[in-house]
Amino acid sequence: MTYLEIEITGFNENHRERLAQIYLEVRQTNFSWLDPESLIPSSFDQDTEGEFILVAKVDYKIVGFVSVWSKDNFIHHLYISNHFQNKGIGSRLLNSVINRANSDLTLKCLIKNRSALNFYLKQGWKPVSEGLSNEGEYILFKYLIPNSGEYP
Repeated sequence: MTYLEIEITGFNENHRERLAQIYLEVRQTNFSWLDPESLIPSSFDQDTEGEFILVAKVDYKIVGFVSVWSKDNFIHHLYISNHFQNKGIGSRLLNSVINRANSDLTLKCLIKNRSALNFYLKQGWKPVSEGLSNEGEYILFKYLIPNSGEYP
């Protein structure tokens, strides 16, 4: 496996268009059960409004992001461009959030998204309950924070 130099930065407006592309790309290829009509580029803006976003770059190219609803320490989105998946980028983004968290974190993962479920389990997240959303059944995961920090 080739070592990638992964840079994690805070979000700025110059990132918006590329992050919206990644959001759409990954949802179109990995969320096959969703109505394709519901998958539009502008969903990124609405779905991440008011959230803390970290951006992953490889060779100065944006390849993924994580967004957090900071008030609840809830990871709302974690998306890595299809070409860059399974290269440690999602782990780096998660660890960056964990290192900034001031209390335990939660996230929901759709049950039909098997690769993501396996990813979170391997990262040490614990399933705590199940539920139903507009996009399907999900598992609520929790991550216990050993030490605390703060979101900027």
